[in-house]
Amino acid sequence: YFVAVYHLTNLYFRNHQEAEQFILFTGNIYSTLFWIGQVIVGGFIPLMLLFVEPFRRSRGSLLLASFLVILGGLAQLYVLIIGGQAYPMPLFPGMEILSSGFYDGQIAQYVPSLPEALLGISGFALTIVLTLVVLRVLPMLPQALIDQKQTSARHG
Repeated sequence: YFVAVYHLTNLYFRNHQEAEQFILFTGNIYSTLFWIGQVIVGGFIPLMLLFVEPFRRSRGSLLLASFLVILGGLAQLYVLIIGGQAYPMPLFPGMEILSSGFYDGQIAQYVPSLPEALLGISGFALTIVLTLVVLRVLPMLPQALIDQKQTSARHG
């Protein structure tokens, strides 16, 4: 909902229309990642896994939906950060630039290098390790399920 409001609001303003059309409708990697990665993989498929009856009661569906939401969030970050920087913004609106060595007006291509990719992956790994350490050290998880207490009280 909020993503739709954000993009529809940006389409309303004239000075944002070209950038929004670049992100949403040009058929490049950024619009593909938006529609397939964020909207379908990160939005519709998890909703179906959580609300459609055959999948609704499965723990595996919950785990898969959570993973797909994270993938959709990564796609959203890529589209907003890299796609926003790849769009050719005019440096001096209304002025003609005769010569520049910065490839003005061209869509930039970006592929992360190995150190950049490893830095991103290590951030996720560090988060998982810290979560596991906190769950081991602090008593945050239940010791017994309520169903187990009730059945042991009946049979005891």
